[in-house]
Amino acid sequence: MKKVMTIVLTALLALSLVGCGNGSKKPLDISVFTIQNREQPSADNPAYKWIADNFGVTFQWDVLVGDKDQKIGLYISSGDLPDLVEVDSEKFQGAGLLRDLKPLLEKYAPNLMKHYAGAWKKMIYQDSKKDANGNVVEEHIYSLPNYGVVDGITSGTYYNQNGWWIQKAVLKEFGYPEIKTIDQYFDLIESYYKKYPTIDGMPTIPFSILTYDWEAFNLWNPPNFLGGNPNDGNGHVEKIDGKYVYKDNFASDDAKKWFKLANGYYKRGLIDPASFTDNKDQYYAKITQGRVLGMFIQGWEFMGQYDQALYAAGKDERTYAPLPVTFEGVEPKYVDDDLPNLQRGYGITVNCPEEKAIRIIKFMDEMIEEKNQKVLYWGFEGTDYLIDKDGSVTGTKGAAYRTQEMRDNWMDPNWNQMNRAMFWLDEAPKLEGTLPSGYTRDMNDLPWEYAASQKAVDVELWKAYGVGSYKEFMRKNQKEVRNEPWYPLWQCNPNAENGGEEEEAKLAQIVMEDNCARKYLPKLIMGSEADFEKTWAEYTAALAPALETWNKYFQGQLDQRIKAYGGN
Repeated sequence: MKKVMTIVLTALLALSLVGCGNGSKKPLDISVFTIQNREQPSADNPAYKWIADNFGVTFQWDVLVGDKDQKIGLYISSGDLPDLVEVDSEKFQGAGLLRDLKPLLEKYAPNLMKHYAGAWKKMIYQDSKKDANGNVVEEHIYSLPNYGVVDGITSGTYYNQNGWWIQKAVLKEFGYPEIKTIDQYFDLIESYYKKYPTIDGMPTIPFSILTYDWEAFNLWNPPNFLGGNPNDGNGHVEKIDGKYVYKDNFASDDAKKWFKLANGYYKRGLIDPASFTDNKDQYYAKITQGRVLGMFIQGWEFMGQYDQALYAAGKDERTYAPLPVTFEGVEPKYVDDDLPNLQRGYGITVNCPEEKAIRIIKFMDEMIEEKNQKVLYWGFEGTDYLIDKDGSVTGTKGAAYRTQEMRDNWMDPNWNQMNRAMFWLDEAPKLEGTLPSGYTRDMNDLPWEYAASQKAVDVELWKAYGVGSYKEFMRKNQKEVRNEPWYPLWQCNPNAENGGEEEEAKLAQIVMEDNCARKYLPKLIMGSEADFEKTWAEYTAALAPALETWNKYFQGQLDQRIKAYGGN
């Protein structure tokens, strides 16, 4: 530990002596489309002011209001595009509206090239033009992964992926019981619900599902994880007689088993019927009120904003812990190795002039330097953190630390909105993990700060379960964490603009998700028990033609990725 502290100290002292950019650069105003659910930054936001003063860069944010696909469709049809778009689907790339960033990166971005070195092969394979056999015939890169590219040693503590999230108050109420199966999960929630039918004067909601717009995958994803599969999107892979075989999750035995159970949970009054009519704002309003006991969701959908609102309101016990729940006798597989978030992050549009695109890439390249990442993710010395000059606070001379007030600010979504460059830093390329130099992108990963920054409610929970973080909690009963080289297949989602089998698969996806799942799954959950088999038969019959196309396409994608990356 003494050696680690010395390395960290050296890095911190070096960083504290480095200036950040210069104020003599030619102004660069960047227009950006984002789907982030945030307010426009204020004019006096110190982080954006620092960017403007030191790099000459300002932003014009077009923040999504309403339906994402409609907004993207309007961009595509009008051709009236900003300089940057937040890439969250294949639509911009499929419509030919994104610049190829590969030559710009290779010529103007040495820092980004170093950052993406380990993910470079996958980035190229994901975005490039391929022949019918999956061989790359034209190399391209259209977006810069925003997460999952670890430069040093992963910190291994943060978890924001799929899980059966439950209020910490529920676990504490019953002495932190071991919850492994889906029945145990709902039985626990039901017991708490019966004991506390209201929370803060409002009706308690045992379990809610986010089914609005593009986040409706929370409705049909549960069977995959209950069945012990990692996150491969709308299907999973089985190894049969030595061959990797793709199978969809929509009409699987696990899907039928889950929705049959969900029908029973609904009859017991445990699933909110408004799940199928609430929009996103209505759903999260209930979460921030602190009265939803459980939900199946990916942590990144609510962490950092909605959970922080609960902390800010002093409702720590109403925040959520993830549980790796499965069917009886099934090993959980929720935790992955770090994955480059391909076809996500920022892309530069074809409307952005060449000279401006080069300047944007150079700006991104400069911003990923450690000294600048430190300002983005640590803040400003004296305001957002202090230096322990004599070691009396942290036990390490020269170590950076925060006061409790600073930590509270960092947890407050309103403070973050007013003081940090949240729109930019969330989607831009970023350093991750703990580097050999001792620098960490997240200050909470510094050993002394991590210990000091944890909430009492979390420390108590971890102690009860014998773990030190939620990531460790989620992988406690998971034997295998290593990803297959070809994983994950959700990175192969089809794009209709590419034509052929890919267009057919995209149309099949629309049928599966919009025409079938959205129509029949609420019926399976809320319908009478007597009608379940009949509704399931109608559902699977409606799915059948689309599933044949979908499974054929993804088997081909799986075979190609195994050829490109191999298999364990």
